[in-house]
Amino acid sequence: MLKRFRHIAPAATLIALLGFSSLPALADMPCGPMGAKGMGEHRAERMEQHHRKLHDALKLNAEQEVAWKKLIESEHPMGKGRPDAAKAGDAATLTTPERAERMLEHMKAHQAAMTEHIVVLKAFYAQLSPEQQKIFDDAHRGGRRGGMRAKAMEPAKP
Repeated sequence: MLKRFRHIAPAATLIALLGFSSLPALADMPCGPMGAKGMGEHRAERMEQHHRKLHDALKLNAEQEVAWKKLIESEHPMGKGRPDAAKAGDAATLTTPERAERMLEHMKAHQAAMTEHIVVLKAFYAQLSPEQQKIFDDAHRGGRRGGMRAKAMEPAKP
């Protein structure tokens, strides 16, 4: 057993040294499926792409365009006001009940923002023609037909 170890030890040592020497290079590489971009940036790009495709598919008139802009501004307002690092650091010093209270406040703010968004959404939807409403519904429907894969969202092929 000891003889085998003597033959393997130099190779194992070399492999370990090469592995450790490559760690600094690996630290500079973007990790995860998002690469250099963070999850938030990737999600924002996807949302913007969704908005562009939906906007193009709806073929809005000037009056609807004003309502569209209000709708986009009201969408996901909670993501725009991320807590700063100081507040995030404070969470570590809070007790469990205090953190729970903070979470409840956050949820109430999110619910209020969602309620405002629904009011704007209903106003926009009321201005759409029945054909536009169908396109809008198909773009926001889940399941097999849903989302951006909906046939109504695909550009017409010549």
